[in-house]
Amino acid sequence: SDRVILNAAVALGKTGDARAFDALKALPAHPSWKNQSWVAALNGLRELRDPRGIPLALAALQDAKADRWTLATPVWDHRLAAADTLRALGAGAQGMPLLQNHLADSLKQGQVNDSFYNVQLMVALAQPEAKAALDALQTRFADLPGAKAAVEALKQGLEAHLTLKTP
Repeated sequence: SDRVILNAAVALGKTGDARAFDALKALPAHPSWKNQSWVAALNGLRELRDPRGIPLALAALQDAKADRWTLATPVWDHRLAAADTLRALGAGAQGMPLLQNHLADSLKQGQVNDSFYNVQLMVALAQPEAKAALDALQTRFADLPGAKAAVEALKQGLEAHLTLKTP
């Protein structure tokens, strides 16, 4: 079961044993529905805190085309799991340029869901530059019902990450 694999990957990462890296790195090759093996590997790498996981997390963050659930949680979405992993590994800044480019395109085209999703990813990376993205999002969709409240929730999430330095 994908849920069992996810929990096993997280437990493996929590051991802190450097040998866990090879098993977690190999996990995305395991067939799964909507890339749940990739999500499991990323969640395990987040717990392992091994910087060798940074390239895998960056690859997942960049892959906007792979099958995934779009349920806005790192338990289901490989890109959110990647952002959380990068933040935990102290490498959130490495993901920002990619997301800034995606956000600029989404804002320009007026793509509401993609714009909010890219900012959600930036918030998960916990980088101060996400503040400018939140302002741009609020400006671009100022007339959209509910946008102000959604941006405010994202701002609170960013502040929590920046203040608490949560992994």
